[in-house]
Amino acid sequence: MKDFARANFVDIEEVIPTRPGIYGIYTLDNTPLKVGISVNLRRRLRQHKESKQKYLSLRPNGCWENPADVKSTRSILAKHLYFWAADGFNLKCETDRQRYLLDNCYILFKTTESREEAREIEKRLEATGGFQFVGRTTQ
Repeated sequence: MKDFARANFVDIEEVIPTRPGIYGIYTLDNTPLKVGISVNLRRRLRQHKESKQKYLSLRPNGCWENPADVKSTRSILAKHLYFWAADGFNLKCETDRQRYLLDNCYILFKTTESREEAREIEKRLEATGGFQFVGRTTQ
């Protein structure tokens, strides 16, 4: 991700701008987790960092063990992490998801002139197939 800046989740408020742009979330061993866009990068990355349990909900007659039955209304990353395994973390727990992002992940980001410009870059990056998690927020 050429010409992207790097930040840690702990530094979102100080480093990430409130402008439109694109971001990628990576583990410290450089595994690409999620690519996304926003009209306000700081707000969007703050939502991922919070990884709130209250924004995960179960579809009618669903089961918490089935990913297709769980919806996210704010951070698809929270949903994906909920079903992911990471040594030393219970990612079904909000506080462990938050700790995992703070301790084991970083962000690459780039501001763009518009959401549309960011979306074009996102499409190209998703097409590489390298990111673990893809999907819309309401999945």
